[in-house]
Amino acid sequence: MNRPKRALLAVVAAGLLTSCGGGSGSDDPGAPHGPRTGTATPSPSTSPERVTPKTQLSVPSVYDTTRGWESDLPGTQIPLPHSGAVAVFREGGRNDGTFTVLDVTSGKTLWKSEVKGFGLVSAFSVTVQGKDYLVASASGAKGADIVSKGREVTTIDIFPARAAGDNVTPAHHLELDGEGGVSNGGGGLLAHFDEDVVMTVDPVTGATKTYDLRKMKPPASECTLCLGSTKAVAVTPRGPLLATNTQPRRHYWVPGAWSGGTLTTDRENKIFIAPVKDSLVAQWRDEGAPNDTWAVLDPATGKIRAKVDCAPDQRVTADDSKGASLSAGGRYLVRSHTAFDLDKGTGHCFEETDQDKPVHLTGVTDDGVAFGIGASTADQADPRVTIDLATGQVQPGDYIVAPFADYSGYGLFWDDATNTMVAYPHAK
Repeated sequence: MNRPKRALLAVVAAGLLTSCGGGSGSDDPGAPHGPRTGTATPSPSTSPERVTPKTQLSVPSVYDTTRGWESDLPGTQIPLPHSGAVAVFREGGRNDGTFTVLDVTSGKTLWKSEVKGFGLVSAFSVTVQGKDYLVASASGAKGADIVSKGREVTTIDIFPARAAGDNVTPAHHLELDGEGGVSNGGGGLLAHFDEDVVMTVDPVTGATKTYDLRKMKPPASECTLCLGSTKAVAVTPRGPLLATNTQPRRHYWVPGAWSGGTLTTDRENKIFIAPVKDSLVAQWRDEGAPNDTWAVLDPATGKIRAKVDCAPDQRVTADDSKGASLSAGGRYLVRSHTAFDLDKGTGHCFEETDQDKPVHLTGVTDDGVAFGIGASTADQADPRVTIDLATGQVQPGDYIVAPFADYSGYGLFWDDATNTMVAYPHAK
């Protein structure tokens, strides 16, 4: 088992941290956040090299807090790492919302767009073939009035993340029959209409494909007796990744491409897979092995890109991808207590063992610097740490707030006290 050395010491922080966790929607000020709201002010017009943000946060030493920009534009922050931008989506009334996309190096507005749907509009991003897309979707009744119930539809608007102008129109507008839920499937969009029908949407072309899950049983070699229905859990370049809809799920396959049963010698195929952006994180234990194997899989082939052995029984759960982070360049991936170098095919474990306390990882930069939360002590709750993924060395951190994203030479931070997004450049 690749167990990195520890260098955890007692740390005195500037204040007490009140919560742990690293998933989206967490109240942890040091975790990578998704939705955040604030009140609008203009973005600064001066270059970031000559501006000291008014909001000064306690952040890792790799950032220079004397430079940067800040915005308390209200809405949900959506990082766009391949586009050098960050979007803010503000829900409007019942049937609309607004995208405002800012340049991550200056905070200047690149483009805006109003989106409309039938029902509450939600938004997220998806990355396909190295390009970011913004997606707004809604489900509701079209044409409903005091007489007619209207027709149930699901709308999807897809925008390339890098655009310009004050009223950008979507590259693709889809109006699908039926009330459904649209989500990020990693390699594309997933639209679920009921338990048995799922549709994939290609953000690049807008093309759709519908699958009847009742007809998509596991390969005979995958399991001899699979109970429960089939569920689509991700989108791969070869089609949807399917799983038996039982908890915990043990059988995964991409029809006509690959199946999870080839990953392990365990006859029962006790495999757990969670999508992380356009990658897949898997965990299993080979028959007779003392430790679990953790791996990052290529979604197109199911082949292992990186792996590491960890102490057993630290399993993936259904929502684990919310606390995961992939570096902007795609080399490093962290989730919970595991970290991977996808170029070298290696990984590190920071789980709890008989000798070591656990470290929960919350983010990582392209330089291989990871951020995390150590085990609480009597003197300090949720101490911050930094990890050098080249060595696996854990060091105590003298910061309180970790970035929720890092790319284009800037870290993006959230200040709970003022509802402000702050961008600091890397220290030179």
